[in-house]
Amino acid sequence: MNEHEKILEVIRLKDQAPLTFNPACSALLVIDVQRYFVSPEYPFAQVLERLVAGTTEGYFKRVRDQVLPNINKLLGLFRAHNRPVIFTGTGSYSDNGAELPQWLKDFDQLGQMVVGKRVWPQVDDPSWQIDESVAPRQGELVLHKTSSGPLNSTKLDQLLHNLDVNSLVVTGLTTDVCVTQTARETADRGFHVIVADDCCTTLSEEMHNAALTAFGLAFGRVRKSDDIVRLFSTATSASAG
Repeated sequence: MNEHEKILEVIRLKDQAPLTFNPACSALLVIDVQRYFVSPEYPFAQVLERLVAGTTEGYFKRVRDQVLPNINKLLGLFRAHNRPVIFTGTGSYSDNGAELPQWLKDFDQLGQMVVGKRVWPQVDDPSWQIDESVAPRQGELVLHKTSSGPLNSTKLDQLLHNLDVNSLVVTGLTTDVCVTQTARETADRGFHVIVADDCCTTLSEEMHNAALTAFGLAFGRVRKSDDIVRLFSTATSASAG
């Protein structure tokens, strides 16, 4: 085996340990499934396409064909079990993004240079809103964040503890930035975290896989949406027995 294959084998063996995840104390996080991450007509995609044509074609196909349907599967699961669903969105409060961290400002500057628009929308802009395909229901929390991970710019940690949550399933966009950043941060705070492999994606499948490999080695578990459905089914059967 080469070096990478050895690490993959370590992850496989490590993953055989019993899964510490309590569906009865769990919550679903839907990270940044906003219109501007889901549809190509907004500056996020326009900038990348202007730089290198075709950059986002595969990304949007995976979002449409895989990510959104599988997130909806988990939304149905968590809602059926009366478990919390929490959405986040990234953008700015101000019209110039002055309060954003420098790396987000750098993307805004690139957007201004390439397409004449900022990349990250204001919270009251229609493009900031959670996409209709996974629309929050009444009573479900939508948190506005100005950072990649929500623990740095929202009260998510406190909310989860107040809800008696100790186990999380993380989904959304994009895998290598806000999704695994959220998963890492919450794992560091003591939550048992699963990233739903087929409920997230990024600009290339290689980047997606690399982000999940790194997360699975150190921080938590990576599972398909069907595996998560089975976790709930097994827990329900066990409690009934």
